Amino acid sequence: MYSFYRFVGICSFILFTQILFAQTSSELLDSLKTELSKAEKAEDRSLILSELTWYYVPVSQDTAILFGEENIEVAKSIGDPVMLAQAYSDLGYANMEKGELIEARKNYQEALKLRYQTGDSTKIYGTITNLGSVYQRDFQSDSAMVNYLKALSFFERTGNDRNADFVRNNIGVIYLEMRNYPKALEIMQEVAEYRKAQNDDFNLAHTLVNIGNINKNLKEFENAEKNYLEALQIFQAEGGSDYYTATTFNNLATLYNAQGKSDLAISYAEKGLVLAEQVGADYDYALIESNLAKSYHDLKDYPKSREYYLRAVEHFKTQNAEDDIASMYLLMSPVYAALNMPDSSAYYTSAYVDLNKKLTEQEIQQLTTDLETRYQSEQKDAAIARQQLELRAKNFQVYGSLVLAVVLGLVGYLLYSQQKLKNRQLTQEGELKIALAQIDTQNKLQEQRVLISRDLHDNIGAQLTFIISAIENLKYFDPIKETLTHRYDSIANFTKQTITELRDTIWAMNSGQITLGQLSARISDYLERAGISTLGINFEFEVDKSLDPNFSMVSSEGIQIYRIVQEAIQNSLKYAYPSQIMVSVAQVGEDFQLEIKDDGTGFDESTIKPGNGLYNMRKRAEELGGKLEIGSETGKGTSVTLLIPKA
Repeated sequence: MYSFYRFVGICSFILFTQILFAQTSSELLDSLKTELSKAEKAEDRSLILSELTWYYVPVSQDTAILFGEENIEVAKSIGDPVMLAQAYSDLGYANMEKGELIEARKNYQEALKLRYQTGDSTKIYGTITNLGSVYQRDFQSDSAMVNYLKALSFFERTGNDRNADFVRNNIGVIYLEMRNYPKALEIMQEVAEYRKAQNDDFNLAHTLVNIGNINKNLKEFENAEKNYLEALQIFQAEGGSDYYTATTFNNLATLYNAQGKSDLAISYAEKGLVLAEQVGADYDYALIESNLAKSYHDLKDYPKSREYYLRAVEHFKTQNAEDDIASMYLLMSPVYAALNMPDSSAYYTSAYVDLNKKLTEQEIQQLTTDLETRYQSEQKDAAIARQQLELRAKNFQVYGSLVLAVVLGLVGYLLYSQQKLKNRQLTQEGELKIALAQIDTQNKLQEQRVLISRDLHDNIGAQLTFIISAIENLKYFDPIKETLTHRYDSIANFTKQTITELRDTIWAMNSGQITLGQLSARISDYLERAGISTLGINFEFEVDKSLDPNFSMVSSEGIQIYRIVQEAIQNSLKYAYPSQIMVSVAQVGEDFQLEIKDDGTGFDESTIKPGNGLYNMRKRAEELGGKLEIGSETGKGTSVTLLIPKA
């Protein structure tokens, strides 16, 4: 599940850089660029480009990637596998910090191939650690843990305490992601003590952030705030740490959101947004936007919340961060519900289900592919081992058997992990479907209640108005039996039609699609009935012949258009005293245009108090995705124009 805070402390090229990041500054970057402009030998250029790639990551990730790509071309021209492996590793680090995980994994795998050729064990296991970091960022905790345990075993065995410390930190982050907070806290406290003893403040700050994350999840908010602020102080004191300062601002915003301190959360998130944009941290920028959306949602500022969610989705799309996009869809659904936009709410709920299903399938496929790749790799290693055993003395046979046993054990463990993951995902998917079905049912019931309530007001109220108007007109007729009989029959028929219109509403709610021809027929019938019930008023109806009568629309849209016609005509009859009412349907550009025009008294909209009629017409137009324009001038009649996109 998506988390508003970003785990930090995943070590990458930190393991192997020649100079600690804490020593970086704008002066160092300027100095390196000056040296690059003077370097003539390709070897010197590659070394400088390597340093520039690394040190630009927290300053401008886009710039770091450009230097990294240039370094690969330079290293290829040299033909030195050691320098080319380092170039791929540097670029992989920049890709990972920018959130380009596919490219990061590709570059680290290229580096690993070259380092196996050169036989540098420290660099080999360092790259294995880096690949673990990529898997961890991609929420593939099983694959990450396998890589970390391999690397940790090597570093502990060779006495490389510093690199072992970084791997332990990353393992602690995995336990944090798995919500095993006691184990995560135990490891992180051990890492923090080591870094304090080494006076490694910069990396200590990363650990403090992770400990703050643990405190937050344990609802120890005061401890979390203390650790975040201590880390923030270190990052702000270090030159060139804008990137990590931005992520810490976001962590503080998440903490304050969890405490319901939305205004304070917004303050820190906005600071983080500025820094993330400056350093080109697109993925973190999207994370901060989603945090701001959460803050505004809690403040019930739903339009602002929707704005930030939509922006976050667009930025996550550029990063191919589908897990985060799915989470945004789920969080956007209640925002649209609060905005009284049930269709949009249902759309994002459905989009979340579809995307989550796709991601589950991809995760299973990727796990299977990784498993097959590892199995083939281990099979090749086993084959090589058997060939060597044939050439060596008998005492190596036991060692070969142990290697094979480890391989088989690893394959069995991975198969078991895959099945366990699949079962867990199937269970979660079933629970999610049940919950979403309940939400969908509630949304549909609410929508039907709103439609029925409004239609009873608009439709039945309109029909009764006709009846009352007809009865009032009878007062001005001589009591001639034939005339009265005809009038009363008309009123009776029109009253019966009221029941028919109510049935129309129910029909529209249950029908799937209606055609333009069916809608036109209903409008025409309505105008004919109106003409019978109101003497002295000429009703006309025109439909542009270029329109396809078989063009279909959702029935709920058709009934919305029909109600706007009714409401406009009733307003005209009640207030304008017209002698002619004209209804026309035409196509204007890419839009449908429906116009209701009369030659009545007209009005000045600025001088009247809008009633339910005008409000409902505008509301219906908005739900259709169209625009309602009302033009009127005293003594010159009124026109109501509805423009609806055809598509």
